[in-house]
This record gives sequence, structure tokens and C-alpha cells, in this order.
Amino acid sequence: MSKKSRKSVQLYTFNSAEGDVKIDLNNFTAVCSVTDEPKQFHHSYLANLIETKYDNNITTFNETYVSRAGKAVRNEANAAVVLEEKIDKLYAKITTLKALRDSKVTA
Repeated sequence: MSKKSRKSVQLYTFNSAEGDVKIDLNNFTAVCSVTDEPKQFHHSYLANLIETKYDNNITTFNETYVSRAGKAVRNEANAAVVLEEKIDKLYAKITTLKALRDSKVTA
């Protein structure tokens, strides 16, 4: 005698590029679009996430989902850009102040 699987099937209907799609979210694995790491969620949490944040579109979710780890990678890159901009502004200010100093000294 073989055991039956006790894992229930949780079918949810979402919009997609091909039309309405029914998906079993109990066995669904999301993949982060930044880190390419797989992530599993509880089916009801995932269904609510797709409905509210991704406008009930499973295609958009699959293409643009970013995990917390992926957000951290993006934030580090953005922080480096912000620091570079601050450095450039300070160099520009130093150059202006030196020019002002030089004009005061020669006058």
C-alpha cells in the first residue's frame, strides 16, 4: 500500500500574458530577478503579494520579483552612486572656493 501525499493543492487564478492562469502556489518557487535565488512562500501570503503588489499578474511577478537580499544588493550599488555624486559636488565647491581665494589674494 502506498501513502497518498497529504500536501493539499491550492489553486489560485492570476492574469498573465497568455490570459488567466491557474497555479498551485503550494508548490510554487519564486526566483529573485537580481540574485537568481529561489524562494518559497506560504501560498496565501504569495497570493496576496501577487494580487496587491503585482496587480494580480503572475507574469509581472515572475519577471520583476526582488527578494530582500536582492534589494540589499541594489541599495549598496545606489549608495556608491550617491557617494560619488557627493564627492563630485565637494570637489566643485573646493574649486570654486580656491578660485575665490585666489581672486582675493591678487586683488
